Amino acid sequence: MEEMNFEEMRNQFAILKDQLNNQEIVSDHLLRNAMKKRNRDISSTKRMVYGCAVFCLFFYPLNCLTQAWSTAFTIFTCLMILFCAAATWYIHKPVEELDFMRDDFATVASVMAKFKKQYDNWLHYVTPILIIPFLIWACYEFAWKNAPEGVNPWLLTIPIFVGAAIGGLIGYHYHRKAVNAAQDILDEINN
Repeated sequence: MEEMNFEEMRNQFAILKDQLNNQEIVSDHLLRNAMKKRNRDISSTKRMVYGCAVFCLFFYPLNCLTQAWSTAFTIFTCLMILFCAAATWYIHKPVEELDFMRDDFATVASVMAKFKKQYDNWLHYVTPILIIPFLIWACYEFAWKNAPEGVNPWLLTIPIFVGAAIGGLIGYHYHRKAVNAAQDILDEINN
């Protein structure tokens, strides 16, 4: 009699263990799918940067031909755009190499933490170093160097700063989108 109860308990324990293993596999699969979906936000940010770079690399040389600004300004701008596109590629490369369905969570967490840190460092350190001299030079090119006779150069800086503000807000939106997606992946792994 005791052997039957013991055997029955053993069978019930095996059934419970199988159910827990199945639940763990389903949870793991759902978590990996959620991380894969969050990665789409990161990839869309990268594609937007590349799209803007291609657009600007065509736009700036065309305006140089019309003498809207100097060749030096065009070259500086194109080099800055290429530098930003290369940095985007460098920062996104480890994320692209991840296989969210197979890589272990520690590797994914490490890559996402590094990605998030690099994105935030770019925003806080590199962006001001690039944007401030660029805006000063743009103001000189448009407002002072090419200002029509009798027009206050300070009025011509208004469109530059409005454009910079709009571009900055769009860039910050995509920055937050990528950083939030990385943070969501880290939160899902840690929970």
